Amino acid sequence: MIRNTCVEAEIGRIPCVVYGRLASALKPKEYIHSISAEELEHLVVPGTTYRKSTAILNRAFHRAGDRAFRTSTLEDHIVSDGQKINAVMHAKAQAILREVPGISETGMIEDAAGIPECIKSPAPGSDITGTDKDNAFADVVSKYNEGKEDCDQIKNRKLIADTELNPADCVYVSIDEVGVHHQKDARGDGGKKNGKNVENTVIHIQCREGEYTLTDICMDKAFTLLMAFLFANRLLEDRHLYFFSDGAQNIKSKIETYFKELCPYSLMLDWYHLEKRMTELLSMALQGSKDIRHDIRHTLDQKLWAGNIDDAIKYLNGLDKKYVRNQNKLDDAIKYLGRKRLYVACYALRRELGYRNSSNPAEKANDIIVASRQKHNGMSWSYAGSGALASITALSRNGETMSWITDRKIAFVPRPSSKDNMAA
Repeated sequence: MIRNTCVEAEIGRIPCVVYGRLASALKPKEYIHSISAEELEHLVVPGTTYRKSTAILNRAFHRAGDRAFRTSTLEDHIVSDGQKINAVMHAKAQAILREVPGISETGMIEDAAGIPECIKSPAPGSDITGTDKDNAFADVVSKYNEGKEDCDQIKNRKLIADTELNPADCVYVSIDEVGVHHQKDARGDGGKKNGKNVENTVIHIQCREGEYTLTDICMDKAFTLLMAFLFANRLLEDRHLYFFSDGAQNIKSKIETYFKELCPYSLMLDWYHLEKRMTELLSMALQGSKDIRHDIRHTLDQKLWAGNIDDAIKYLNGLDKKYVRNQNKLDDAIKYLGRKRLYVACYALRRELGYRNSSNPAEKANDIIVASRQKHNGMSWSYAGSGALASITALSRNGETMSWITDRKIAFVPRPSSKDNMAA
């Protein structure tokens, strides 16, 4: 694509000799393209199919016949532009990481001794610990516990101590993956599309400066972008780092790989996925009337909501056998709680304080950037096509579309939040 600063309607005003030079420089599948056309493409394509987008473009620019936009040309342009966005993001990330002592261009630690102390041992100005933290939350805890049984009360001192005092001193990172159907690159006679998915990783970062969304097909590449963003914006210096996820093992492993030797962090299993998983397992494990099963779930949730895993496990182990339909599924639920013990928070305290309990920002970003456009019946995607479209949509979400279209620049800085998501 060769770009110029004239809109399509004014293309005839370009001197013939200039237009001729532009046209002669074109390669196959390249066209003279205006800023206005590219802006409309970035606006329309993430929200609807390429076929409908083409119809909108032709109507907007009064194109028909040989002058009409073609669906295949539009798709080629979007894929090419999305790949360029991704390439610029990674070039920027590598340049940032090259300047960070002890960190490689991929974001991995090469020499832990080179990491600044304000990252390895952060000390936010409002930070307090131990009994001071207990005293800070004492009134909130006392009010919540009033009238509740011991097993449903906020009482785990470690979880209380792990709760942040001031969200403004924190950086919240929500990570999620979404898979869309993969389009087989080459099909022989009668060949079938394979069952593999194209997995897009979406990372949402939120801090007092604002928010930003990163995406990539490869999780390692997404984490490289994350590391560069955190270092470039000094978001690891004297800040508490909190990760939210759905509990997926691959996400947990990646966080450990990149951050375990870098800085302290907390990883939280968000409440939605904890509750969802318990619902799935117990729906197969329990029997009895709807009211009885509802009461069992409610009693269990009260304990989990307060972060009392031991009490929750004890309750499940003590269930009357007449309410158990499948003991294996009940055992799976108990084992699941045991595995996730370290990542369960005191959700009740966090809610009372108005803090976040979920990875909802990443889930929402995933829906906007990938799922709402790419997860429909009959759709299948190449790795290049899916990743490119996700990159263009993320660019728009970060408010950088026009900067990219006019100057081919990406600021790579937090965008002020349209609303306060700290308590999402």
